Amino acid sequence: MVTQDGYAVSQPPRRSRVAVAPIVATLAITAGLILVRGVADQQIDHVASIVPLAQVRPPLAQDAVVGRLVAAPRAPVGSGGFELLATKPGSVAAYDPCRPLHLVVNHERAPSDADAILRDAISMVGPAAGLQIVVDGPTDELAQEVRPTMDRGRYGNRWSPALVAWTTPERVPTLDGNVAGVGGSVAMTDSRGQLHNVTGIVYLDGPALTEVSVRKGGHEMAVAIVAHELSHLLGLAHSETAGQLMNAENKGQTSLGDGDRRGLAALAAVPCNREF
Repeated sequence: MVTQDGYAVSQPPRRSRVAVAPIVATLAITAGLILVRGVADQQIDHVASIVPLAQVRPPLAQDAVVGRLVAAPRAPVGSGGFELLATKPGSVAAYDPCRPLHLVVNHERAPSDADAILRDAISMVGPAAGLQIVVDGPTDELAQEVRPTMDRGRYGNRWSPALVAWTTPERVPTLDGNVAGVGGSVAMTDSRGQLHNVTGIVYLDGPALTEVSVRKGGHEMAVAIVAHELSHLLGLAHSETAGQLMNAENKGQTSLGDGDRRGLAALAAVPCNREF
């Protein structure tokens, strides 16, 4: 059996696993990914140290603008069907809709159609989240369980772009067993107390997804797995509602459900970040 963090491909998962964005303490951010205790029924996958904000704050990104880059999505009629990873009163951790979300890709153990899988997954979740998601290109940065929020040697004086890494359980033990992908982001607070995701990861079990992608209907299933992990990156948690891509026990959903779309629309309804 191959699953992503609770997303079943051939039979029900044994355990649900997920890397999530942290709820960040005032004037501090995580140096890597951390799963916060207090998110119900989630297993801790990543733990990182907390460093003072002043040590890691880059200047405002040059491609940050004063308005949205992509039209705000319209949520389906109805309510619920989704859960958010990191919130506090009056704020939800999400990416800035007024700048591109940059990704870099490490192809260490990528399937032959990895770029097509990622492209189709981005096409699924990007518009639904009201984000312009840009793949900057390949990187030599390998997957690691604790990743720095800034890597000036590789990426300059800015937040590290989100890393999509096709890797293995040997390099990322979280992917061991029935887990084919993990995803999450690092959030920080601005001077008004608003949460903003600044960088994150999507780590994918390359050999497992290679096996998935060559099956009948495998491309669609691989796209769904990556879209699920990208949605964790953007700020969605697992949904308890059936028929959602973010359901932890999904056994065949390959497109966004109404709850998924409501959740991504909620993440899109955040203010521009004009501080960092």
